[in-house]
Amino acid sequence: MSERLCCFVKYLCALVLAMGAVTATPVRASPGDRPEGKVVLQLRWEHQFQFAGYYAAVEKGFYKAAGLDVKLRPNGYNGSFVSPVDAVVKGDAQYGISNSGLVLDYLNGKPVVVLAATLQHSAVSWIVLEKSGIKNIHDMMKKRLMTVFPLSESLELLEPFRAEGIPPEKLNLIQTGFDLQPLIDGKIDAYDGYVTNEPYLLEQKGIPYRLIDPRTYGIDFYGDVLFTSQSELNAHPERVAAFRKASMDGWRYAMAHPEEIIDLIIQKYAPQKTRDHLRFEAKAMWNLMQPDIIEIGHMNPGRWLRIAKIMTEHQRIIDESMLNRFTYDSDKYQPNLSRYLRIATVSSLLALLLAGISTWIYRTNRRLQREITARQQAELQLRHLSETDALTGLANRRAFDLHMKQEFQRFLRYRHPFSVVMIDIDWFKRTNDTFGHAAGDHVLTEFARRLRDHIRKTDFLARIGGEEFAILMPETYPLEAKKRTELLQQIINTTPFQIAGSNNSPLMITASFGISCVADNDLQADAPLIRADTALYKAKNNGRNQVMLFNDENILTLAVD
Repeated sequence: MSERLCCFVKYLCALVLAMGAVTATPVRASPGDRPEGKVVLQLRWEHQFQFAGYYAAVEKGFYKAAGLDVKLRPNGYNGSFVSPVDAVVKGDAQYGISNSGLVLDYLNGKPVVVLAATLQHSAVSWIVLEKSGIKNIHDMMKKRLMTVFPLSESLELLEPFRAEGIPPEKLNLIQTGFDLQPLIDGKIDAYDGYVTNEPYLLEQKGIPYRLIDPRTYGIDFYGDVLFTSQSELNAHPERVAAFRKASMDGWRYAMAHPEEIIDLIIQKYAPQKTRDHLRFEAKAMWNLMQPDIIEIGHMNPGRWLRIAKIMTEHQRIIDESMLNRFTYDSDKYQPNLSRYLRIATVSSLLALLLAGISTWIYRTNRRLQREITARQQAELQLRHLSETDALTGLANRRAFDLHMKQEFQRFLRYRHPFSVVMIDIDWFKRTNDTFGHAAGDHVLTEFARRLRDHIRKTDFLARIGGEEFAILMPETYPLEAKKRTELLQQIINTTPFQIAGSNNSPLMITASFGISCVADNDLQADAPLIRADTALYKAKNNGRNQVMLFNDENILTLAVD
């Protein structure tokens, strides 16, 4: 802080103290400026760990410390369900819990304001039994798909079909209740469920299952979100700020002390779930919330914009400005200084000093923000450079290893399969020795382009060495990986490479391929890669230009149908 600013602050404090001494009665904030008051939070469902942060805020005194008396109103008891959005808009509750569908309510004219995203990822997923043979959404065509909620609340489950070119109207959708038994009995093939709930019930019955997660297909909605009404925000901005902060404090405490909060839920809220079920729910929520890497409550306006476009089925023209009144700006609604501002108006000098300080703070914040933005951009650029192969523009070995670890963790949690393909250009050293390194670089870049143009959007391609490449294929078993790899081999073999210095004669380039799939007994993320590399070297030893599969019996064989 500069010497001039320090003088300003000292003089300001002296004036405030002097005026306080001569004031006959204290100046009180108006009722609308005070955070105090009784409010109702309308929950989405019955008492369970899903609302742990709000229980913690009540029982650990975070709401009380903020001057709030909060009533938590559960939902869904005895089959009766109250829409949290309708309750808040009507004034029956001041705050509510919803999901990403809240943005559709806003676009349809309901005056709601989203305050925080407590779950960074939605818990909604298609659940299928392992014995059904369903491994991806393409396998779900002409299957019986059970939806618990109306289609307006199932858009995140329908969008992956659209993304893959499958019109939702061609799906066999059956709307029903919350009973999981039809899935177990084989009367339906896929269930619209929550990763925090139904998987636990299936595991208790010893029934193997598989999750068809929308995130696999690039559809990533927020889960639970905290919201209020525009009228509540307009009338009580300080109360809204205090409620949000106390709620997020509660969530931070709950996720740091899950066992304590589970005990609290059982003792005071009479949940329908067992202790083990609540523990399962807490663990699943940790993965959806990611409180160790993402600030609890964080929201991204650009992500809300993408969700809004999907929610409207891309039929509306929506830009970020249309969502300005939808997303809460915590910086804008900080507790105000109206009490002191009314005193400050007595002195024009004090007002000038305040203006000067505000200007200094504004300029300082702008400068700091520019520095932060520049640093973030530099960090992103450095990260991109550290994970990108400079010649081909593909991901490098470091990026591939990170992606493998992520996919392996997903396999451990959800048992989603994936395959790894190792690729090595045959006789590449001859190309370099005969035509020069420039020609070799051309072969590498063209080879990379052909691979990139003929893999799926969900596949991950990287250059991991000189003439070595690797492909990670999510949701893919060995035979499917073999078919896709053979297609890549055909594309490489049938199209010659034009090389400068070869008398304009086309050069035929071949490659060898090794394939392996993740196995149930794998302990390390790189285990499939090691097996694929072993298969690759077997293919090269057998004469090159082959696709070799590492089978389940750990015997290398030529991949055949």
